[in-house]
Amino acid sequence: MDFLSIRQRLSQALIDLAPRDRSGDPGLNAAILRATSNPGGLVRAALAYESSLERGLGETEAEAIACGIEYFHLASLILDDLPCMDDASTRRGRPCLHREHGEGAAILVSLTLISRAYTLLGAATAGLPERDRLACQTLIDQALGARGLAGGQAADLSHSAGIRNARDTARIALRKTGGLFILALLLPAIAGGATSRERSALRAIAVYWSLAYQALDDARDLVSSDAASGKSTGRDRLLGRPNLALVLGLPAARLRALRLAGLAERRIAGLAASGLGWSFLAEFQRVRFRPSGAGAQAA
Repeated sequence: MDFLSIRQRLSQALIDLAPRDRSGDPGLNAAILRATSNPGGLVRAALAYESSLERGLGETEAEAIACGIEYFHLASLILDDLPCMDDASTRRGRPCLHREHGEGAAILVSLTLISRAYTLLGAATAGLPERDRLACQTLIDQALGARGLAGGQAADLSHSAGIRNARDTARIALRKTGGLFILALLLPAIAGGATSRERSALRAIAVYWSLAYQALDDARDLVSSDAASGKSTGRDRLLGRPNLALVLGLPAARLRALRLAGLAERRIAGLAASGLGWSFLAEFQRVRFRPSGAGAQAA
């Protein structure tokens, strides 16, 4: 299935599986619909979907896993845009959710999306052996909690102008961005009975991709306009947030992204050469993630 078809399928699924309540508050329902009907690149969702099919999961399970992970991502973006965070005005080419529906509604939408995501992923992994089911639960906690996305966001907020080295900046980036890429590759792998060798390679690929994406996103924040990127730009410099392009300079940040993409390519080739499968990852990187110019397609 080509990416356009996958994107169309998942775009509709995000609306169909959204946590709306027909008899509930109309304002909240409207905000949920608004949030779920304006998808971005859906790279994490598409990655989870294709990974699930690669491991032999059914269409229903693949769709549930993909939407669950995308709901986590969407909730994080809605919260990240709030005045107490990045105070952004634009996201995906439209006013941020809190600008249209209010801060309270935006927070509630995020909570409902997170709740629905846990429900979808829990249902998709309910039939697994206990060891694998617990491994999936641990993976989700690590991706989203204090060791992952939430912890990375906290470090981002408290960073101010203190960090001026690439290593610490990359560590924060990995916690903010890496968790959902790791989840998109590893949760389907665990659910599909992948070997420990596969899991190790997939984790490395997810780390390389997330760091490459963040380096390019940092560059975009410095040089792109709101209209071109579809979101508020210039926030890192203004708010004193960690930004690899600010630390290294634009050419070095882009070069690092290309090097990381090359490392991912080697890991992908190693999986294919060893007969473990996952050949779709090479095409995934080439078409939807390969860094070029000012950024990748993982928005």
